[in-house]
Amino acid sequence: MDLYILRHGTTAWNVEHKLQGRTDIPLDDRGVLMAELTGRTLKEKGVRFDLVFSSPLIRAYETAHLIAPDSNIATDDRLLELSFGQCEGKVTDDMLKSDSSPFRFFKKDPVKYNEEIPKEGGESLVSLLERTSDFLREVIEPYAATNKRILVSGHGALNRGLLMHIRGTSDLSLFWGTGLQVNCGMTRVTVSLSHEKTPVYETTGESMIFYDESLMIDPSKDLV
Repeated sequence: MDLYILRHGTTAWNVEHKLQGRTDIPLDDRGVLMAELTGRTLKEKGVRFDLVFSSPLIRAYETAHLIAPDSNIATDDRLLELSFGQCEGKVTDDMLKSDSSPFRFFKKDPVKYNEEIPKEGGESLVSLLERTSDFLREVIEPYAATNKRILVSGHGALNRGLLMHIRGTSDLSLFWGTGLQVNCGMTRVTVSLSHEKTPVYETTGESMIFYDESLMIDPSKDLV
């Protein structure tokens, strides 16, 4: 089985470097174009999805619809973006410079961030790992012995949670792995069964894009 893990296209808040989290911000014109081009290129390559799952948030759902317009898209609350509580809507650069914001730990020290963010009403990374693992075990892994091609449309931090399960680790110091996916970037993973009938994951494509790189926002400023 082939699993494609997708991050949504850009939004106005991505461009303004505002933290989105659970705030339901739609795609901007660039994000729509990214998704349309991605869908068109995948179609030209003969890539079709048998099943499509999405976060209920509009930016992820719309991205999935633009990429796979003929598919029935199932939403799942376990695919919601990480909640950042009172930090949402604030400019990430400002929070990174603040000695009082837990967000300053988000990229450089996920273990510390996990301890601090609940005080601001946000979701811990441990909680994120629990629900993303539940989703993969209950929804995706039953298809491991099939030839299905499955798309999951999610978010920056959410997708890192999915990939932690795929990598077989819960060590939060390793949370960022190879880094944040770019907008409309995809990671391809094959899922099979071992002789013991347990799921085996293998990453076969990292942060793949199917649109012109000129559409990307500055990755160094991109903090979900």
